[in-house]
Amino acid sequence: MSSMGMKKPLVLLAALLLAFAGSAFTNEAASARTYVPAFSVVKKDKGPVFREGCLVAGPAARSGQCYYGRTKSPNKVVIFGDSHALQWTPALIRIAHQRDWRLIALLHANCTAAQVSVDKHCNRWRRNAFARIRKEKPGLIIVASNTGPNMTVLSGGRRLGRAAAEPRLERGMAASFRALLKTGAKVTLMRDMAMSKDFLPSVCVSENRSNPGACTFKARRPLSMSYDFKAARRVGGIEVIDPLAKVCPRHTCRAVHGKYLKFRDRFHITATYSRLLAPWLGSRLQNPF
Repeated sequence: MSSMGMKKPLVLLAALLLAFAGSAFTNEAASARTYVPAFSVVKKDKGPVFREGCLVAGPAARSGQCYYGRTKSPNKVVIFGDSHALQWTPALIRIAHQRDWRLIALLHANCTAAQVSVDKHCNRWRRNAFARIRKEKPGLIIVASNTGPNMTVLSGGRRLGRAAAEPRLERGMAASFRALLKTGAKVTLMRDMAMSKDFLPSVCVSENRSNPGACTFKARRPLSMSYDFKAARRVGGIEVIDPLAKVCPRHTCRAVHGKYLKFRDRFHITATYSRLLAPWLGSRLQNPF
């Protein structure tokens, strides 16, 4: 047999091996699920308000202009609170574009909207935020704050435990609601949600890509840590939107929504998922204009 004749079977065998390898790779790729945002960036998926420095932190005493949506519109809406308010800004920006709103972000990390003592920087920023609200004269103010077990206050120079802090937080939030209503604006509370107890949902999904149901957790949000809701009920005249039934129906929190990762950490939803919730939130959110 000539050398040319010997090469033909070898070429055919190589082609068959290559086709088999390609088929195996395709099948493997098909079985490995892809999620959005990617696992490598999910912790940073906080939206444009964060990227542009409008969640101030540390010693910062004032928020910047931080206008979103229809930035020249006379229909002003303020989102006021901490990072638990920040998580709703991707959805609110979409709603602001649809409703001709100028969305104003007044946000400080680790600084509840309740009038309590957290630290000197937070306290100073909150006073300035109230002054800014009075100056801007918004028609609607949306409030959201952390109610989790890590939310404490200072009293007499010492930091209170979570249970001892609850009544002070409730009174402080009631005081904030009353002050906001006095501006003539409508006020909406985005009630705080539950958090995963002892694991990061996105990390769990990365380890269980084909079985994300393994990362489901029970929503725990006891009334004993719901100062935002209790204050709204005490004051009256506050629209309350509770996202828990939407994000965690029947108190069951799934880590994914189709291909989308819902949580960027134990405390917050991703900006990607927040945008998906814009139609749901828009159907519930009052429009005073």
